[in-house]
Amino acid sequence: MRLLKRFTGSSAAKAQPQEGFGGLAPHFQICAHTDDDLYFMSPDLLQSVQAGIPVVSVYLTTGESDGINLAMDDPARPKAVPDYAGYTAARQHGIRAAYAAMVTGSRRAEWTRTTTPVSDGVTAEVNTLEDGRVTLVFLNLRTGRGAQGSSLQGLWNKTCEDLATLRPEDSPIPSRRSGKPMTRGGVTETLADLLAQYRPALVRIMNPDPDRTAFDAKTETVTYCDNSDHTAAAHFALAALARYEATAPAAAPAVESYLGYCNKLRPNNLSPQEAARKFRYLAVYGGEDGHDCEQPPGRCGDRPLGNRAYNRFYGQSTSYRWLPGTNWLQLRSDGRLTAFAVLGGRPVMWTQDEPGGASWSGPAPLGQWPDNAGRCTARLDVVRDTGGRIHVVAVRLSVGADPAQQQRSVMHIAQSSTEEGGVGEFGEWTDLASPYRMTPENLSRRRSLGMPVAAATAAGGIQIVQRNFGTGLSGRRLTDSGWEPWSDLKGGALEGASAVTLRRGTIELYATNRMGMLRWFEQPAGQEAAAVTGFKLDYGTQLNQPAGPVALLEQTDERLLMFSRQPGTGWILAHRQEEAYGVWNTQPEIVCTTPGFGPLAHAPLPGDRAALIQRTDDSGLSLSIQPLDGAPAEQEWISLGGGPFIHAQSAALDAQGHLTVAFLDAQAHLTTLVLDASEGFRPVGEASWRTHEPAPAETH
Repeated sequence: MRLLKRFTGSSAAKAQPQEGFGGLAPHFQICAHTDDDLYFMSPDLLQSVQAGIPVVSVYLTTGESDGINLAMDDPARPKAVPDYAGYTAARQHGIRAAYAAMVTGSRRAEWTRTTTPVSDGVTAEVNTLEDGRVTLVFLNLRTGRGAQGSSLQGLWNKTCEDLATLRPEDSPIPSRRSGKPMTRGGVTETLADLLAQYRPALVRIMNPDPDRTAFDAKTETVTYCDNSDHTAAAHFALAALARYEATAPAAAPAVESYLGYCNKLRPNNLSPQEAARKFRYLAVYGGEDGHDCEQPPGRCGDRPLGNRAYNRFYGQSTSYRWLPGTNWLQLRSDGRLTAFAVLGGRPVMWTQDEPGGASWSGPAPLGQWPDNAGRCTARLDVVRDTGGRIHVVAVRLSVGADPAQQQRSVMHIAQSSTEEGGVGEFGEWTDLASPYRMTPENLSRRRSLGMPVAAATAAGGIQIVQRNFGTGLSGRRLTDSGWEPWSDLKGGALEGASAVTLRRGTIELYATNRMGMLRWFEQPAGQEAAAVTGFKLDYGTQLNQPAGPVALLEQTDERLLMFSRQPGTGWILAHRQEEAYGVWNTQPEIVCTTPGFGPLAHAPLPGDRAALIQRTDDSGLSLSIQPLDGAPAEQEWISLGGGPFIHAQSAALDAQGHLTVAFLDAQAHLTTLVLDASEGFRPVGEASWRTHEPAPAETH
């Protein structure tokens, strides 16, 4: 069955939906360069390919750099003559070889190379493998020295009117089309058209808001850790998504954003095995996989990269800009479970039709997202307050050429209270703005914000914290009187704070900095149980730096138990406080040596236990039951299978006391597994994983 047909339209209105490869909607990558998907979107991308999900990767630029396709230490490099068309052809040959190796095990698989007209009269090259299992689209916008001062970033910022294209050597693009320029609007239109043509279930993009590495307060100049092509490609992708989603609401995709060079500032979060798989295909791309080159000299791949990918230090991790949460599955006060996610840039929810039931309805809109408010990023942080109301916190994002159009704000929605004192439905979203006011000097600060984390307060409200431009935490609290102003909690941390509300009603926050773990904590104040002091900062936990956000559980003796991933191994470790509210034992317990990736989900269980669920390197899930009575950590794990999936897993107990594990599958459908705790966590009923596809009349 053929997925990808020749694209002949130049507007989304003309594009026709594809029938799918094996009935599956593809995963769609929008990249600046031909190695961005290999470097920054695997292992997710690799697992999609190996699971048989069709993939479409669109590369905006030629990435021709200095036009010299020789190893960086080649003695011939200083006198080499630039060959931009040749180097571009070599990079494109390399990415074809890498995908061929992923799919067939051989770099020499046969590709079909055709062309398609896109916007502004430009002709793009389209390569397909195995009748559409892999499709690569090259727009060939010039960048680097060959662009003569123009750039993809300049095109986005409107400092240049258009960007020339370059016909790679040996391309089927007609020679007369080489150099044809593309405008800013043309890039957005082309990407939107391609999205409409292929109707993806998931769109992977680069990072629109990279970390800063330097800031000049006098000139308000920010230096970012990423390649500006990556950032511009992400902005074009977001603009195209907004255009596409407005015309095709029934095919609203999930969206994932990936860090680029900023990975080198984070702990290595891939296991050696998973990193080795990534570098294996990067070596194929670089032409350094030990094959006999059958191409013309210098055309076997990206030789300046070669087999040096490991030495650049940003391939050892795969990091999400919008760090996925694991608390998005929650039990409502009426006994039904509700799952929350973002599709098409809008928050949605699925709800059990009856408490403990097998059928779910959705996805349905979560509240009334403000019109023209920008898109909702992928992460939703979800928490229940002491009155049983569910609160959802999100980030609103909008993009534009003018820095003032680059808006990032925290949004909040909660279930209403009924006249009888119960819990109602979700209403309208509230814009909580950001820690930085909308002033000219704060425009760059408003972009460099982390994902918000929420925790319930003893007084019936919630506390939100968010990494700020200065890398400390900012907080805002909801009380009976409404939202308090943003406050500065100080500190300096990497993205990925975790929060826990203790039984005594105080909140503790943990985040990693470049040395180890920081702790923010409250203490009870006075006689009222709900009265607390402000947050105090503890730099002295002496806990080692984890690979990502940690999972925090309170034991029966009120000591905290922390589960984390070890950098460089993907193993799971456990740390405990030596005494309640006090110092930590810095000697970890090893909980799991099966390599894994991503955050850990957890759910409380009867009998002073908790379920801990992780994603393993094989893209499936595994479960362990951890004691909360102070006993040693449990090292036995149950394989649950499943996967590949989007974002991160979640878990909760249903109304019947069964453990429900959930994720969004590769088609962005809610998928659940119900386990009976009294039967050794065996699946309930005949089915194991159950996919809840939307009814034909509903939107996706």
